[in-house]
Amino acid sequence: MKLKSVAIGALTFILVGVIWELLAAINFYNTELFPPPSEAILAILKLWESGVLATDFADSMSRYLPGFLIGSSVGVVMGVVSGISRGAGYVVNPLFHYLRAIPPVALIPFMLVLFGITDVGKVSLVAWACMFPVWLSTQAGMKQVPVEYLRAAEVFGVKGFRRIFDVWLPCSLPHILSGLRIAVATGFFALAAAEMFASSSGIAFRIVYSHQLFQTDTMVGMILFVGLIALSADLLLGALRKSVARWEDV
Repeated sequence: MKLKSVAIGALTFILVGVIWELLAAINFYNTELFPPPSEAILAILKLWESGVLATDFADSMSRYLPGFLIGSSVGVVMGVVSGISRGAGYVVNPLFHYLRAIPPVALIPFMLVLFGITDVGKVSLVAWACMFPVWLSTQAGMKQVPVEYLRAAEVFGVKGFRRIFDVWLPCSLPHILSGLRIAVATGFFALAAAEMFASSSGIAFRIVYSHQLFQTDTMVGMILFVGLIALSADLLLGALRKSVARWEDV
């Protein structure tokens, strides 16, 4: 079944690519504005040969990964606190629900004022975008831990903070990983916005720069490259979630 789902998914991508290429070949639309995948892939390969793609990828990941790790860590901690303690939830939930409604893009001017065009602001923006989905998922997981598990742990002498690591977190791990999968995408949203507005390197910067030079093949190629990175990370987290929650259909 697993191989079948992988094959169907791969065939879907191939089918979309073939249809896209055929439409371009028969001049169904203006290929100067929206080049076919063959041209986009060729442009990406040229960037790779020149070393530009590797540099942009490294710069983007040096901003994304710290932001993802920081934001996810804070999200897990706050989710544990607000999920276990009803009183803490009364304090945390209204504030976090208010803050998560603020789009990361709206914070870019504020980050520029605070940190200028340094990477600190970009990392902070990614962390902001990643924190809230992880917090919500972790909190939901904490609230769904069966009371019987907690009582059984208490019988075996597992109390206090030990229950967090021995009962709460293991039971909530599938929810946490689901939140991380969402955070992968929201983190890329924030990174793209930050690099487009205040950067001289990175994947999203290259997209904007290519647009300014009307290099639509490079622009589309970099967009496809971003999607490939995000998809790879999502598949990795999805596989990890299945391994820790084999009883769930994910």
